[in-house]
Amino acid sequence: MQVDEVEDPAPGPGELLLRAKAAAVNPVDLITRIGDSRRAKLLTLPYIPGDNIAGEVVAIGPDAGGFKIGQRVFGIAFNSYASLVVAKAAWVGELPEPYGYEEGAALPSPFFTAWNALVYTARVGAGETVLIHGGAGGVGNAAIQLAKRLGCRVLATVSSKEKADFCKSAGADEAINYREEDFAARCLELTGGRGADAIVEISAIENFKKDLEAICVNGRIVIVGVGIGKELAEANFRVQSLMEKNAAAHGIVFAHLFPRLPDLIRRFSPLLREGRFRMRVGRVFPLDEANEAHALLQSGKVLGKVVLKF
Repeated sequence: MQVDEVEDPAPGPGELLLRAKAAAVNPVDLITRIGDSRRAKLLTLPYIPGDNIAGEVVAIGPDAGGFKIGQRVFGIAFNSYASLVVAKAAWVGELPEPYGYEEGAALPSPFFTAWNALVYTARVGAGETVLIHGGAGGVGNAAIQLAKRLGCRVLATVSSKEKADFCKSAGADEAINYREEDFAARCLELTGGRGADAIVEISAIENFKKDLEAICVNGRIVIVGVGIGKELAEANFRVQSLMEKNAAAHGIVFAHLFPRLPDLIRRFSPLLREGRFRMRVGRVFPLDEANEAHALLQSGKVLGKVVLKF
């Protein structure tokens, strides 16, 4: 990736022009850059990555009501690694004052994905047990907070004590270090042999077989990722194991969430104004160090979100 000058964009009907203050770096950005997805193979260069943004409204297109010039917003906008970005008005919301721009840019994909997994897909309820993989990552951390807000008991998988402490500070009831113990066996132990009611899976290629052990009868496994670098890989599992649990496995991708973003943002925004949902920013880079930001995220050696600032 390299920084270059391009023509300033202009908002069309139903769109806003935003002066970006920060853009989050997400796993999908890495997958797209290295070409490890079907979507990436359809893109043409030059291409501006990114789709999570926080900034100020500088122009309002026709039929994009509800916003004003200078308003602080956050949300989804394609080509967000840029100082000026066009966003669909229906895909952004007001950024409350307690949140800075860097944290605001870190909110959309993690919390919107967690909402899709837990509310729209698994439909978890109070009293249920949810197993969340990669609890220290963006989606995992958001899912912990949302599941607790929904009244669930939360088990999170991690790879270190530091990450275990981080997950517990976000609200996880238990943290399971998968490098030291079998996460499925520990999940069964913590649930009295019953298993989790729902599982949020971020690395299905590696974990799905074990998920079938950890899920309860009539449970729901929501697959939000297969693992970085494994988008074209295949997973082998015993189909009978899924049948014996009378369980459901749901695969979700963000692209199918777009039509529901207006409803999601409408329901999420009041909770955000409460100040209860937070996203830790682990490292901030200037735009011209986007390659270094990608390298850090891919290394897995950062606790919290990686963000670009403008």
